[in-house]
Amino acid sequence: MALALHAMKALAPYLRGASVLSLGYPDILATREQCREIFGVDASTVERKTLHRVKGPLVETMELFGLLGASLECVDVKRWRGIEKIVDLNERHDLGKFDLVIDPGTTEHCFNIGQAMMNAANAVKVGGRIYHSPPMTMMNHGFYNVCPTMLQDFYTQNNWQIEVLEARIGESFVPITAESAAARKVNISNEAGLVCIARRRTGAWLKAPTQAKYLAEEKRMEAA
Repeated sequence: MALALHAMKALAPYLRGASVLSLGYPDILATREQCREIFGVDASTVERKTLHRVKGPLVETMELFGLLGASLECVDVKRWRGIEKIVDLNERHDLGKFDLVIDPGTTEHCFNIGQAMMNAANAVKVGGRIYHSPPMTMMNHGFYNVCPTMLQDFYTQNNWQIEVLEARIGESFVPITAESAAARKVNISNEAGLVCIARRRTGAWLKAPTQAKYLAEEKRMEAA
């Protein structure tokens, strides 16, 4: 799992002094110089074998978070970096409460993706945020590609505020509205992903959403 340059920029306003949970250890795919420019701190780098098709050393994630006064806990089904708590997100878990939960491309690899999403969202404090970066049109990247309406419907129907919902195509970003999230005819190229940041506004128990188009149809039939 990894956080590219665009992810580090998106998360920058929320990291300082935060309690953070990451679903998988988040390797940082921004350079040391880029992180220095974004955060104003200088973390060291480490040579690591990765699955991210990058060459050269990586910024040490734990050190960078520490320099920002942030605590970082990671959960995974394996200790890839040696610090992860072993958790199978396919099963229901109480992961605690955090200011920021990072899903750096993990939930799409969980067969029970709905439960993984619930586990992650339940770990956010009231007033805290969650970050997702799932694939949208990436063949065999994980078990699932995620439609924008999944994130839109899940968070809005649970009274969260969606602060960012964008399609990511390379380094280009296309904002997604509630209307476009529900649309069926959207031209999106291959290898596109999503970026979502949502803020929890209440401590209400989370529920599984109903796809918005069916709610609209139900209202239309009731009004007929």
